[in-house]
Amino acid sequence: GRNLYMNPSHPLGILHTLISSHFRDFNSMTGFSPVVTPARNFDDLGFPADHPGRAATDSYYINRDLMLRTHTSAHEVEVFARGERKWLLSADVYRRDEIDASHYPVFHQMEGARVFSADANGKAELEEDNARLSHHLERSNIIIEDVPHITASNPRQEMHDPVLAELVAHNLKLSLNSLMLTLFGGRGGVGESDPLRVRWIEAYFPFTTPSYEVEVFFRGKWLEILGCGVVQQQTLDRASTFRPLRPASDVL
Repeated sequence: GRNLYMNPSHPLGILHTLISSHFRDFNSMTGFSPVVTPARNFDDLGFPADHPGRAATDSYYINRDLMLRTHTSAHEVEVFARGERKWLLSADVYRRDEIDASHYPVFHQMEGARVFSADANGKAELEEDNARLSHHLERSNIIIEDVPHITASNPRQEMHDPVLAELVAHNLKLSLNSLMLTLFGGRGGVGESDPLRVRWIEAYFPFTTPSYEVEVFFRGKWLEILGCGVVQQQTLDRASTFRPLRPASDVL
């Protein structure tokens, strides 16, 4: 209830403002109740029944039917059902973590998503945006250690057109590389002339595929920044207004 990320002078608030300003044409949302159903937190996102995150030792349950969200993705179906195509969502989240230098039972997440139609207009939108972002990054002081967008171990979803799936995954990467440049460019502690180094790694999340993690070389070491991926089609299908649409890029 302290809403630290809404305080413009708090580090969380500063970061919230920086990201919202970078994705300025996205609808930035806050104020969602932290109390959700396990179905919203897990089932709607494709978590398997035996996923360890469901255990009472990992999550805070109010009763059998209500819990404190463990991630902002608990609100994805609700937001997609509103018809949002470009959105950011910020909130506090809760997990039963032991307190140490990098863990606390209450922390904050900010995620975003962009949805593209599966028709010629969606393809044209992707190609135009990818060209714009690629041009920007090619002219910037950044080194990107990439991995293939789609592989056998990090596959596209079967119902997604292969060409569109490749374009969407590329757009996700370009968008986040651009964000990393905004957040860390010139802030690496090693001089303004040194390039920003960004590293992409294949990952797994129940609610996205393909999926990735992103690291930035910051003050002499690799720092994990975020996880991301292409939203599972079943998540969009649960939001009935989005059934005609196909790929989406998702930032966790």
